[in-house]
Amino acid sequence: MASVLSDLDELVLKCRDQKAKSYIREAVACYKAGAFRSAIVSTWIAVSFDILDKLKELSLAGDKEAERQIESFDKARRIGDVANSLKFEREILVVCRDKLELISHVEFIDLNRLQEDRNRCAHPSMASDGEVFNPSAELARMHIRSAVEHLLQYPPAQGKYALDSLTSEVESEYFPTDVKKAVVAFESSPLNKARDSLIRNFTIVLLKKLINDAKDYKEIYRISTALNAIEVIHRELYRKILTEKLSSIVRSLAVEKLDRVIPLIRHVEDSWSYLEADIRQKIQTYV
Repeated sequence: MASVLSDLDELVLKCRDQKAKSYIREAVACYKAGAFRSAIVSTWIAVSFDILDKLKELSLAGDKEAERQIESFDKARRIGDVANSLKFEREILVVCRDKLELISHVEFIDLNRLQEDRNRCAHPSMASDGEVFNPSAELARMHIRSAVEHLLQYPPAQGKYALDSLTSEVESEYFPTDVKKAVVAFESSPLNKARDSLIRNFTIVLLKKLINDAKDYKEIYRISTALNAIEVIHRELYRKILTEKLSSIVRSLAVEKLDRVIPLIRHVEDSWSYLEADIRQKIQTYV
């Protein structure tokens, strides 16, 4: 089935940061007025502001790479170093992809196209034979959608840093063992508005920890509560992940460690139903 055409005003509301939201709102206004070059330029400005704000948030949270990037940017700004400022802007998407994991390789392609088209819109002298670049309405609309859906709607931590942060939170002695309280904790974490890849990786990490590494009942309660909270927040994706992955994780257990499955079945909601028939049969025989 073909994807539904995104409503531009709804895309504006998805933006997390107020400055980025204001620029995207301006881009949408330009689009509606037929000023497609201005729409693309405003969209890139929104992306740039959003990345800078994300770098500042990550820097305050202790991310060393984000600290280096912000220091480099602030130094260039203080001394009026235009060359390094332009270099920072040229390379920022690569940094977001490779060092901070804020965007995927596929998302990088779309945002890099936005950056290239912004350059063609803002510097028309670069066009061949003196022709002015005239982007189509469809191109401007695509860039607005890509900016919001790939970057502007998400909190700063999405890659390995976010995964490590979530894992550390669950490992803490102060993580709640009540599902409602765990949901409240996750609503203020990167999991609240996370990419599918982060939810998938976090769920799989927790499943493996519960089955392979949990040392005592307190750790079992924390991990199982976290899994049940993920189901509350991201129900459809969570169920899909367990359907696809749970049986293979359990199947990799050595026979003498089958007792490790009991806490999973006991504490994780509906986990038995996600196991394939051969696994359920083996566990029943073991019991």
